[in-house]
Amino acid sequence: MQRSFIARNPSVLIFLALLALFTLVVTVLSEGAGAGFISTSFIKTLGKTLCLCLIAVAMDLIWGFAGILSLGHFAFFGLGGYMIGMWLMYERTRLIVVESLSQTELPPTDAEVIDAIGTQIFGVVGSSDFPLIWAFADSLVLQLALVVLVPGVLALIFGWLAFRSRVTGVYLSILTQAMTLALALYLFQNDSGLRGNNGLSGLQNLPGVTASQDIVSLWFLWASAFALGAGYFLAAWVVSGKFGSVIRGIRDNEARVRFLGYSVEAYKLALFTLTACLAAIAGALYYPQAGIINPAEIAPIASIYLAVWVAIGGRGRLYGAVIGAAFVSLLSTWFTGGQAPDLPLGSYTVKWVDWWLVLLGVSFVLVTLFAPKGIGGLFDLIPTKKGAEE
Repeated sequence: MQRSFIARNPSVLIFLALLALFTLVVTVLSEGAGAGFISTSFIKTLGKTLCLCLIAVAMDLIWGFAGILSLGHFAFFGLGGYMIGMWLMYERTRLIVVESLSQTELPPTDAEVIDAIGTQIFGVVGSSDFPLIWAFADSLVLQLALVVLVPGVLALIFGWLAFRSRVTGVYLSILTQAMTLALALYLFQNDSGLRGNNGLSGLQNLPGVTASQDIVSLWFLWASAFALGAGYFLAAWVVSGKFGSVIRGIRDNEARVRFLGYSVEAYKLALFTLTACLAAIAGALYYPQAGIINPAEIAPIASIYLAVWVAIGGRGRLYGAVIGAAFVSLLSTWFTGGQAPDLPLGSYTVKWVDWWLVLLGVSFVLVTLFAPKGIGGLFDLIPTKKGAEE
């Protein structure tokens, strides 16, 4: 009799249980719940970390299981943030404008309201007209749909062009990096329609919500935890069946899989598009917690960091990607936030704010050379029941 998915993958249930327990404990200890042991700022840090874990899962799917080293997934992450950020900024500005104009003697017309909103949003780049890409910014439902559609369509088009040309290996990595760089350079322009290098700000203020940031941060923590759990479950389900066997075969010997009659390009394209959508959802939850998004967030270096997280955690293991992203993200916050004490070395003092990236790079090299399975490989040292019987 065929066993259920959970029975064949008990680690998924363990992960979901640990994630639920973590979320519950953090909630109980938070300022929003009244305990006050965990500050609101750290709650936001944990929420953002969960989002980074989700994009790490997406990266592990495409790199660890399919062998495609994409250096452009943070572009999809950023696009997801921009899509939801447009609605957040538009609606928050609309409420402010409507309240301000309501004090005038004559009620404002719809055109006057729209013009005032445009001036408030785009005045920083010397404009007041809404670009075409803001056509649906007044609809939360449509912008939520665009969170997935825009990155998904971009990934579909890019993937179709790249995979049909059978670009592989380092050349594909360079192409994905070039795509990310081109998008970032475009967004830096004032006429891009997204406020250039100013980006979108004030995203932490939910329009029409009077709850304090203590409570809002918990809402986003719960949403981020749910998204990570759902994304992890979906990723585990994808790699556990026939689809997973085929993409692992593509990773190990693409020519043989093609010889067996499988459409290698179709499998790659499907996985590339799926992971782009997962990355976009993670970005849509991340940036409202960060409060701001600008083109610098989409710079190619961010996607390189993502690959480093997955490598340190252990690629080819979904839980390894989560461990790597969480470990490096929280450690980075500690080192760059001024919490790590300086290290005096005689006439020179190591300030971790300046040396953190060097430490991260050295760690990546050491893991690659001496622990290719990453942190997740430590679980292989735990004796299993089968191993004990042998």
